Amino acid sequence: MSSIAYVTDKHMIEFHRLNGNHAMNFWRPGSQKRFTDFIEGDLLFFLAKGSERGRRKEKGIVGYGKFKRSYTLSFKKMWKEYGSLNGYATQDELYDAILKVSKDKMMPKQMNCLYLDEVVFFQSPIYLSEVGVMISNKIESYIYLDKEDPQATSKLLNKANESGIDMWTMAMSTTESKSSLEEDEIKHQISLVYQRINDDFYTDTETKKARKLAKEKCCEDNFELIKGSKTDSIYYNDNEVIIAVPFIYKPKDLNRKLQYLIGHLVSYRILIKEISEYNFKLKFEILSELPLNDEIVNIIKNINEG
Repeated sequence: MSSIAYVTDKHMIEFHRLNGNHAMNFWRPGSQKRFTDFIEGDLLFFLAKGSERGRRKEKGIVGYGKFKRSYTLSFKKMWKEYGSLNGYATQDELYDAILKVSKDKMMPKQMNCLYLDEVVFFQSPIYLSEVGVMISNKIESYIYLDKEDPQATSKLLNKANESGIDMWTMAMSTTESKSSLEEDEIKHQISLVYQRINDDFYTDTETKKARKLAKEKCCEDNFELIKGSKTDSIYYNDNEVIIAVPFIYKPKDLNRKLQYLIGHLVSYRILIKEISEYNFKLKFEILSELPLNDEIVNIIKNINEG
């Protein structure tokens, strides 16, 4: 699980902003190094050329998008498939832009493409030094934001929330972008908590059952998997967060598994309160193949009211 800040052409990003694009094809010449540990739902921040300030010529972050999928395409197929979602109005403009960033000034045979959705643009650039991240102004491609500070992404999203969303984007949007930004930060914080409390308690067979329950929950009830998890899922609505946790047990080992479940839920509640600056209502929902007895139901009720 990663967040990446990628050096981008400010003119391309401005094209997306002015056209109200909430999705884009983020292209890279095929020769460039592939990302590692970058999964669906991770964030790619736009570190824009042309936004430099100060003696260090520090570039600013002007927005971000959520990574959906990756693929390789030839130039012609890329234009045919995505057109102006590539960031340029015409095929010729896109062609010239690619030649400009290509090392040998030739059109690559293949382009590495990242499809981003739920794109957000900021009211004004945010500089990484403002959230304690210092980078060289000579970086030409990208950095992993949370490499040195696991809270870097949360700090950046919080700073963006303070500064506000681009007014033009808000005017053209059918959704509340500010709420979306807060939701992204909360979900990222919860994913950090999951990394700390995940302990592979279940056997391989039990884990498969837990993943099946989580998949069914995500398909039916607008839940989504917590980033980095295959078992725990999340639903965000206004000021309420519901975390659905699979509970796999057999009657003979109920007590041991119940102790694990309680510890898992309480750890969520304590650590989320510790790192999150948002005051939201947190509830848990238990997913089980077997019916839950009154004792378990009351325990979960007490934790939810805690």
